[in-house]
Amino acid sequence: MFSVQLRDVPEHHVVVERGTVAQAELSEYLKGAMARVHARAQEHGGVAGTTAWPYLHRDDRPDEPVFFVVYHGNPNEGPVLVEACAPVPTEGADVVSQPAHREAFVRLTRAQTAPPLIGDAYQAVEAWILGQNLKIDGPPREVYYTDFFGAGPDDDVFDVAFPVA
Repeated sequence: MFSVQLRDVPEHHVVVERGTVAQAELSEYLKGAMARVHARAQEHGGVAGTTAWPYLHRDDRPDEPVFFVVYHGNPNEGPVLVEACAPVPTEGADVVSQPAHREAFVRLTRAQTAPPLIGDAYQAVEAWILGQNLKIDGPPREVYYTDFFGAGPDDDVFDVAFPVA
């Protein structure tokens, strides 16, 4: 059902907002957090778009802002640290550098982001990593590269990704 792939992610810089959130409030939190990091990113050259990330750009789509959501735990099990990140082209006092890394990922359509399919996607990537004798090397993340809330059910909306070593 899910096609897991590997990609190399270059070093990048992000504006980050951190919050402790449970599943029930996650959707509302992410809407607000993404808007706030988007606004803060303007001070650092704006949010890097899909054309800055060749593996996210799709030829049939215009350049769209990219966002990352990093989960330090499972929000279905209770409140966890969540990081909403907007990549920016410049460094600065409130910008965090993220090291280059390799990640295993699956691409999801809007319809696949509904429970329980999204949970199945996380499990599929994790199982694939272990089956390849790789090691999970950091918390999982969702990599958004289009307007999630404006997308149709068959539109690709984000990748579920785990850093690997």
